[in-house]
Amino acid sequence: MTAHEQTQVWFRNPDSYIRELVECGQSLIAWDRGILQKKRIDAKKHADLYFGKTYPYRLLLVGEQGTAEIRPDSSIERPTAVYPTWGYGEDQALLEEIVSRPVGKDMKSCLDATVSADERPVWNQEHRVVINEVPNALTGPGRKFLRYLKELQEEYPECIIHVHGLYSYRMAFGMGFGASDIGPREAAQKGKIIFPSGREAKYEAAVQNPQWVTVLGFNPVDLSVPRNRCMYNIKSAVWAGENYNKLYNFRVAGDSNYVPDIESSDSEFVPATTGSALTVNVKPKPGDKQLCDTCSLASKCKHFRDGAVCTLPGADSKNLADMFGSRNADIIIDALGTLVAAGTRRLERGIKEENDFGEMSPEVTKMMGQIFGQGVQLAKLINPALGGGTKVQVNVNGGSATVATSDPKQMVAVVMRELESQGIPRDQITPEAVMGLLSSMAQPARTQQAIEGELITRDEQAS
Repeated sequence: MTAHEQTQVWFRNPDSYIRELVECGQSLIAWDRGILQKKRIDAKKHADLYFGKTYPYRLLLVGEQGTAEIRPDSSIERPTAVYPTWGYGEDQALLEEIVSRPVGKDMKSCLDATVSADERPVWNQEHRVVINEVPNALTGPGRKFLRYLKELQEEYPECIIHVHGLYSYRMAFGMGFGASDIGPREAAQKGKIIFPSGREAKYEAAVQNPQWVTVLGFNPVDLSVPRNRCMYNIKSAVWAGENYNKLYNFRVAGDSNYVPDIESSDSEFVPATTGSALTVNVKPKPGDKQLCDTCSLASKCKHFRDGAVCTLPGADSKNLADMFGSRNADIIIDALGTLVAAGTRRLERGIKEENDFGEMSPEVTKMMGQIFGQGVQLAKLINPALGGGTKVQVNVNGGSATVATSDPKQMVAVVMRELESQGIPRDQITPEAVMGLLSSMAQPARTQQAIEGELITRDEQAS
């Protein structure tokens, strides 16, 4: 379970799509102060002009000096709130302090006359912390930092961690953050739409994925118009903020007895649901129901999420998603790898004790089965083609050994034998060597490289 089941959706720098936001009834706006200064936009007058008294808008002005919130009854000089803003690269101890301690309950900070009113927190303001300058989520440091933020949000669920500047739905809505902001216009200008599942595609792909279009009240033909694409992306982000982490069996065209809802407003509309996870009856192929991105059912599955593991009934990865509280494949693979590595260190100590006492331990045998059971799951996630009882072939020094992935005891025998054949005594097998060999099961060509890398490292350390 993530800290927040729903993520508050704000829209970033909407100077070019403000009319579309008004039409969609969305009035949560996040501005970069630099953009406002560069384009000479008065955020308050801009909001008053377009929203007027129709919508109770909320504006966030994000900058190094803090993030000020402006509402209709406040001003830029006297904001409703000023939230702590932490930029990537600053001291993480500071971040943990401001997340754990609501600044709106700190009387001294709220009454500090040495700080101007537009940079000073307001007494009893909501506990929100804005994270700025987040590194690219496709990079190792970016993913590592977002995982850290996810854990921080889970530790302090009463705090709304607002991550500013994200683009990926998987990161913005799949990590359990309290709030994120999105810019839907850029993709629309490039002829692209972002499905509520998080996948970005050319608008022509809507014909192959009609369920993700009709659920938001559009028809595929509507998306040839840039303005409609922008409004579709706006509604898509709102849907994802509410439902990204849920299994949602919405109704699609073609369902029997389906009557469209033409009376509810956008804010009141709730899609009708069905009991089926797929839009048509299709038979899974080997390797399906592991990773959404590689599954042949993706275009027909209502539970598809970009970069997620499968959580359909009967899927091997469903238990993993429940265990780690996330469908994010990167998080699960990393966490499972950590478990395998930790278990291998314990196994190493158990094997050493066996050698010292000269007798077999049933606990070590049990531990082997657990570790390589987890290794099987890890290998399947790295390469879904290993699913469905297929064989894993391990190639070492021109030789090979084939073993059914469904039997961890056979895998134990094979992996131990192959590592020992490379000159690593059983009592000196390290977690790195085991992990390298497990990863190579999904990528056999890299087996020799992984083991040789471990031997070289060991030689360097010895010298």
